[in-house]
Amino acid sequence: MKLTKTVDLLVENGEQIVGYNVFDEPIYETVFEKIPIKCDVEPYSSKMAENRYGIVTDVQYRLFTKPDSRLKLGEKIEYRNEKYIVTGVMDFDRHYEVLMKRDDAQ
Repeated sequence: MKLTKTVDLLVENGEQIVGYNVFDEPIYETVFEKIPIKCDVEPYSSKMAENRYGIVTDVQYRLFTKPDSRLKLGEKIEYRNEKYIVTGVMDFDRHYEVLMKRDDAQ
């Protein structure tokens, strides 16, 4: 398996103050640590996921990588400067196949 691309797993790393509101109360923003993961990524669809894996979920990309227990449902991934959410993880003996959809709540 050739892992020619890299995605970043976004892991929450606390909050930081980004400003203050009109009542002088702090406004917080979640800070994410980026953990690079070597992989291969291909466009994918919900219909293809249903046919291949038998699951119904939103999907834009499928990613292939070595087994990594940090990849779980609901985790956030950054790929090509866009954020995605993991919607499926298939754990095979020697690799993971991970389905992801665009994070609309950016």
